[in-house]
Amino acid sequence: MENGKEQVDLVLRHGQIVTMDAERRILVDGAIAVRDGRIVAADPDREVSAAYEADEERDLAGALVHPGLIDAHAHAGFQELTSGFAPKDLAEFSVIDTALFSAKSPEQDHLGALMSSMEMTANGTTFFCDTGSSFWLDETVRAVNMVGIRGIPGHFLLDVAAEVPEPDQEEWEGSITVEESELLRLPTDECISRLTDQLDRYPLGNGIRVGCAVTVYGCCRNSDELLLEAKRLAERHQVPMVMHQSWGPEEVTISLVETGRRPVEHLADLGILDENLTLVHMNHLSDEEFALVVESGAGVVHCPAASMRRGMGAIRQGRFPEMLAAGVPVALGSDGISGRRDLLRQAYLAAIGFREMRGDFPVLTGEDVLEMATVHGARVLGMADELGSIEVGKRADIVVHTLDRPEAHPRFQDPVDSLVYFRGSNTVETVFVDGEAILDRGRFTRFDADEAYRMIDAESARFERGLGASTFAAWPLVE
Repeated sequence: MENGKEQVDLVLRHGQIVTMDAERRILVDGAIAVRDGRIVAADPDREVSAAYEADEERDLAGALVHPGLIDAHAHAGFQELTSGFAPKDLAEFSVIDTALFSAKSPEQDHLGALMSSMEMTANGTTFFCDTGSSFWLDETVRAVNMVGIRGIPGHFLLDVAAEVPEPDQEEWEGSITVEESELLRLPTDECISRLTDQLDRYPLGNGIRVGCAVTVYGCCRNSDELLLEAKRLAERHQVPMVMHQSWGPEEVTISLVETGRRPVEHLADLGILDENLTLVHMNHLSDEEFALVVESGAGVVHCPAASMRRGMGAIRQGRFPEMLAAGVPVALGSDGISGRRDLLRQAYLAAIGFREMRGDFPVLTGEDVLEMATVHGARVLGMADELGSIEVGKRADIVVHTLDRPEAHPRFQDPVDSLVYFRGSNTVETVFVDGEAILDRGRFTRFDADEAYRMIDAESARFERGLGASTFAAWPLVE
């Protein structure tokens, strides 16, 4: 301690800091002190500057600052190499998926995860969870660690090829068709073995940035045997269990025919619907299922862009505002090849979508959706004590926005509404994880981004040549 000041690693000064702490303080002229990857102070600048001296000090000159965003559902895998394709109907999505699943490779797993991690970081996300997109998990982990973001990846685990039974032969609109699932289906015991393997080799927590939880596909594509063993593993390893659920109405048909119960009712009957379960999508719920979710304490992840792109009903039929009002922690997710890995875009869509659909205002406020993108995301992934807010003791996952964009002006305004409705991710400039700037003034710091783009484009071009660049193009592509 020199000059009566405590030594720290980093001090960020003169920021407009949206802390998301318990009091939801917004520090108009605030500062953050960081030591050993954790926040030791977050208070008005005059207090922090008087108490701490840092190895590195940055003057943010009034820039907007908030906690790292948490994407509670992002498929950060090989599928992302097809993000440039734009299917015009639901059937065309399966054409892409089938081609990908048939040609999957370790290189695709690595580069898809690398691209996803780069995009999330550049848009202000510091932590994501994947319900399982990896066929070569080590390659996914290697990519995520290259970027420096936090992540929960997982093996792709599917042991049932569900069909929509007669007589309600609706078209299956799930992410994976019956034909595709036959390519991917594994024996139940092998799914359990892979799940056990990811938990043993990549433990979650203890400061490790990339670790695994219990992640399974869900959506009527996992047997009861697998779901029950997954629940036991989650309890044994004290990690969340995360799965897709109630994405489309076909799941309800399947569940009623096969179990006599709706999907969430069946999960309750199995004994796995509790506060340690996180359910992704949840677009189609009955009143009884809604009540079960509220009573159980389970977490939910709302993925507005994924549903809107495919017309799945999250805004038309989803009850996410009601879940929030009932105390359910509802997070946000960017999902799969549904658009950008941009959580502030999801927040914007959640905020405006329900207003338009219901003809009401506000339904969800800017404050509501920012909570979904931060503190609720941390809670549904079991990291509420570590992440989601800028407060003493938590990990120093911090996003700083530039002032050098028109969206950042005028400066003196409501910072929450400014962030959600105007700035979005356009102004993200620097991203810290554990106090390390993994994106510093717009440039990645851990690897050569130009070389990464070259490899990603080359791998995507190989896929494009196989499928045909003009497969989904409505207008002619002239060489």
